[in-house]
Amino acid sequence: MYKLLIDAGNTRIKTALMDAEGHVEPLFNTTYEDLHNESLKPAISAVWLAAVAGDARRNSIESWLREQGVELKLYEVHSEQFAFGVQNAYSTPENLGVDRWLAMLGAFNEQQKPTVIVDAGTAITVDWVDENGKHLGGWIAPGVELMKQSVLQRAPKVFSDTPQLYGRANQLGTSTPDGLLDGCVNNFAGLVRQALHVTEVELDWFDYRLIYSGGSTPLLSNDLKRRGELRSELVLQGLALYARNA
Repeated sequence: MYKLLIDAGNTRIKTALMDAEGHVEPLFNTTYEDLHNESLKPAISAVWLAAVAGDARRNSIESWLREQGVELKLYEVHSEQFAFGVQNAYSTPENLGVDRWLAMLGAFNEQQKPTVIVDAGTAITVDWVDENGKHLGGWIAPGVELMKQSVLQRAPKVFSDTPQLYGRANQLGTSTPDGLLDGCVNNFAGLVRQALHVTEVELDWFDYRLIYSGGSTPLLSNDLKRRGELRSELVLQGLALYARNA
């Protein structure tokens, strides 16, 4: 029997299976539209959920579980003031996105050193956790696609001739679509560079981990990508801590 772990983001669903010994193996990563094409073969004893998406998407997950014959109660994790060695910086801890919370838990319980986590998805979030597990705070900014859409909606003479999220770091656009896409990507890159400046100048950290996750990470320039590590499963790692200790 396995425990099913579900990381329900705003645009994608990531899942993993945990066996009786607590080992975790990735299962699938898909969109909400394609979820019903996925099937569960192993027997499931419990379902653990971390959801930042709204009720409609949560309902689609519950519907899919019923299709798979899984009628178990979902154990939904929420952000806390303190858990697994990490102290939340928010005075109202549940207001911190559970994906950010679980990513910090996963990173800290893997390696207890100063850590910066940059998650570039629908929104771009940055969080700082020190070597004692204290969350110092973080940032939330529009993701690259949200930046693009906000300009297109408010500036009628700006247009894009491609639906794809694409842009070039450190490049100059020579058309309106390229200028828009390159500008959004370089906004993202600038946020990351400012985060590194704050880390090294304001916090005086030099021996620290830089962790990237999220679908927009490949858009960063190579010099920024080389400074960190890409970890797409950190939220599931944090969720596994709860499932393991239930």
